[in-house]
Amino acid sequence: MLRTIGLWRAVVNRSRADRSVVTAAFVLLVCAITLVATGALYGDTVALGGLRRAVLDAPAADRAVVVRTSAGVDDIPALDAIVRDRLTEAISATGGDVALVARSASLAPVGLDSTAARDRLTALASFEGLDRHATLTAGRWPVIGRDPLEATLSEGAAAALGLKVGDRAELSRSSSGPQIGVEVVGLWRPAVGDTYFLGDRLDLSGVRTEPQLTTRGPFVVALADLEDSPVGQDLTVEWRGIPSIDGLLVDRVDALHDGIDGLKPRLRAALPRGRDIAVLTGLPTILADVSRSILVSRSGVTLLTIQFAVLAGYAVLLVAGLLVERRRSETALLRSRGATSVHLVSLAFGEALLLAVPAAILAPFLAVAAVRLIGSIGPLADTGVIPTVGIDGRLLAVTALAGSACVIVLTLPALTMGGLPLGIRASLGRPVGRTMAQRLGIDLVLVVLAAVALWQLRLYGAPLTHDAHGILGIDPLLVAAPAIGLLAGAVLCTRLVPRLAEIGERVMGRRRGIVPPLGSRQVARRPLRYTRSALLLVLAAALGTFAAASAATFARSQVDQAAYQAAGDARVAMSDYADLPDWAVGPADRSVPGVTAATPVNLAS
Repeated sequence: MLRTIGLWRAVVNRSRADRSVVTAAFVLLVCAITLVATGALYGDTVALGGLRRAVLDAPAADRAVVVRTSAGVDDIPALDAIVRDRLTEAISATGGDVALVARSASLAPVGLDSTAARDRLTALASFEGLDRHATLTAGRWPVIGRDPLEATLSEGAAAALGLKVGDRAELSRSSSGPQIGVEVVGLWRPAVGDTYFLGDRLDLSGVRTEPQLTTRGPFVVALADLEDSPVGQDLTVEWRGIPSIDGLLVDRVDALHDGIDGLKPRLRAALPRGRDIAVLTGLPTILADVSRSILVSRSGVTLLTIQFAVLAGYAVLLVAGLLVERRRSETALLRSRGATSVHLVSLAFGEALLLAVPAAILAPFLAVAAVRLIGSIGPLADTGVIPTVGIDGRLLAVTALAGSACVIVLTLPALTMGGLPLGIRASLGRPVGRTMAQRLGIDLVLVVLAAVALWQLRLYGAPLTHDAHGILGIDPLLVAAPAIGLLAGAVLCTRLVPRLAEIGERVMGRRRGIVPPLGSRQVARRPLRYTRSALLLVLAAALGTFAAASAATFARSQVDQAAYQAAGDARVAMSDYADLPDWAVGPADRSVPGVTAATPVNLAS
């Protein structure tokens, strides 16, 4: 017990003497762990932001899952229980809302002839949860059971119909049919871009013009009033499932895709036989298209993150080696006081914990701040790709792994310090000329492995491959190929530093002055002290070069993709019955002022 206390006192006194070294090691650990955590968080954040942006940029009708059928008032309760349950289950991977929308057949104001009625068609409709997706600008929301029926109109519909709050209208399906009295009690403004309205021009602007007829409205009433009206037996009923964008995560894309794909079979199995039902959505196509983009972006970020991890790991290893070199004499002193190899390793492990644990606690906060900074400035600031990020379980797991790796790296050199004081004194006087990687030939093995990995990467063209089941995914070897090549090239450079130092010693020895010859001789005699630093510089320079090349190729790729998707600034569609002959269309277009080039494109019908 007294021996252990004495050893700890020696460590404390040693740490006080080497306070600057310990502080530098702590700062480096914070930077290393933060670098790894930031890379992992940034990759997940960019993939998630790209996924959500792709969904938000799609048309509103494609972002929702719509189940549509024709039904009477008596069928709606039973259908609602079945469809709502299945639709909620289909979008359960993200969560979201399900809204019931019922719409009557076309109606017209009473007293108009058939020609005038085609320009004044309207309808009664019921929108579940409309008050959460629209702003009431005048009047109030309708009350159930009034006579005449209380209804609201969108501002665009009210202007198109020439009505305001307090006005009444008489509607009918035909000149001889029953009349429906409606009183306007409120006006509302729809939320532009809200998936709830599916981008329907009638619901958003109040007017929809089609060949030979124009529809205005609709008059929005309560569902109970719609069911009790004369048109309640002929309704178009639809359930609009709106997945939550905030709940859309990269890991849940497949679950959402499978849930939507299996919705129609589940509905057919649950509904009565003969019930005609349609499922309308563009989400499966969107998710399938964006999945490959997510893999590509993740592979690119992962590729750079692995290289950053290599740089950070070597920096920690370099610090551990420097600590060992500085404390060889102190280790000999501890040995003279009775310390065993187990004591030395336990002391090194405890010191590593004291450095790594606080660094791992700070790293998640610094990583979140760094990603938020990247999302608020630079080219990503205007895209809205970077969503709000925070500390989650995955970030904590990555940080814990990085911290554990740092503890191991800082502890491993202590295993080589278990010799006797005489051996330590001999090592101080006889510096080693080659690194362990050189003595074992690890650098040459890394070169061979890097050559094979880079050859495979060039063969496949990208770190994305199909597995045995045909599923596209990231190949670990291919994504790590550049990092292996970076490490192999850097380690191989350590063989050149001593040789260059020897050449420099011979050249400098022939010149006047004492500083250059002494410096080159010191590097030549004690190469490990300087090749470690040289290796770190080589890694940093190579990583910077690779990052610059990656950024340039990524920017070029985006430009090429944009040019492919939008081949020209304008597209002119020619009629099949144009008076101008085909051979004259090109010269006519090119003669327009400002047109530099025009390319004919034939689209097959």
